[in-house]
Amino acid sequence: MVFADFIPVAPISADTIAAYQGRVPAEVSAAWEQYGAGFLGDGYFRFVDPARADAMLGGGRPVPDDAVVLFATAMADLVVWWQDMYLVAKTRLGEIHAASIPFAELVALMGPDPEARAVVWDWEPYPVAMQRLGVPAFEQCLMHVPILAMGGRGDPATMDLGSLWVHVGLMLHMAGPPKFTHMLPLPSGQ
Repeated sequence: MVFADFIPVAPISADTIAAYQGRVPAEVSAAWEQYGAGFLGDGYFRFVDPARADAMLGGGRPVPDDAVVLFATAMADLVVWWQDMYLVAKTRLGEIHAASIPFAELVALMGPDPEARAVVWDWEPYPVAMQRLGVPAFEQCLMHVPILAMGGRGDPATMDLGSLWVHVGLMLHMAGPPKFTHMLPLPSGQ
């Protein structure tokens, strides 16, 4: 079992799995087949349908065009597979981080460990904003208002719910594409 705590939202079609399976590690296509799209654990991470992600992102992608979107976060980050590594596009911060680790290790980093959430995922101020607004729906996210690149303060009191895909596009339009900054910082023991 890849996901210890999974809440399914929708199946991923056999046609989609067949179209993408040669472009991702075998464990990813097996997880699409076994689980479909849905929430991991507390809802911060979402395992997405790659065809839906491609359709929703259109020409506005924060990652290379040939990258395959695997996960989104409740803070509008995207985790993709590209050239034998995972990229984490944190468009809200204008950064892309990379990791060359097995799929199971990536998923383990998505667990409830507060160190991983803070160090690897930069998830603050999500916990406080989530208490006020609730866990965003599957294709929603929590947004900084205004976005950080436009003067937002990162204050959870000014965050709001919005469309994940629209928000990613808005951040790209307003702030430009994120830049590669560093390899993902892995918590001790990884």
